[in-house]
Amino acid sequence: MPCQTVRKSVLRLADGRELIYFDSQDGADRAAYPDTRSLGRGPEPGESRFDPLLGEWVTVAGHRQERPYHPGVDVCPLCPSTGTRRIEIPAPDYEVAVFENRFPFLAGGPAGRDSLAGPVPHRFRSGGGRCEVVCFTADHDATFAALDEARVLLVLEAWTAEWAAFVPFAARWPLRGAPVPQAAGARLHRA
Repeated sequence: MPCQTVRKSVLRLADGRELIYFDSQDGADRAAYPDTRSLGRGPEPGESRFDPLLGEWVTVAGHRQERPYHPGVDVCPLCPSTGTRRIEIPAPDYEVAVFENRFPFLAGGPAGRDSLAGPVPHRFRSGGGRCEVVCFTADHDATFAALDEARVLLVLEAWTAEWAAFVPFAARWPLRGAPVPQAAGARLHRA
């Protein structure tokens, strides 16, 4: 199949996070659907702690305990918004959508100087980086395997667009690491 033309629309969510729609054809006016939710401040970063036994930095993100875990289809944050339900994706439909995770384990600029904290000195620094959610389809019950070839190519375009340093991955509920039961993945970049 030849490479398809991709239309990219970049918007901002109510708390300032970025939302990018990937469409295979013109015609979708994504700006017609602004995020009208009342949201607080944007994402908090996790932190990186130095593990002296491993000799490497590990990421700790305790603030992620507040994220949705196995929400019902009526409140799924990866489904399109409706007139009565406003969530992460404001448009009533989409092909592929990418947005900055509201509960990232990495956020913000590069980590600063190492600091000392705790009763026994431990090295730590803020967990700088960017975590994005890649929604493969607006269909809540769809799986990646059920997508047609054109949609798979559009998903791959979204996964690889702009950020060569991002690491793509996908997890399908009820597998470990997938708190929402919808076909989605992520792009991760550590600053």
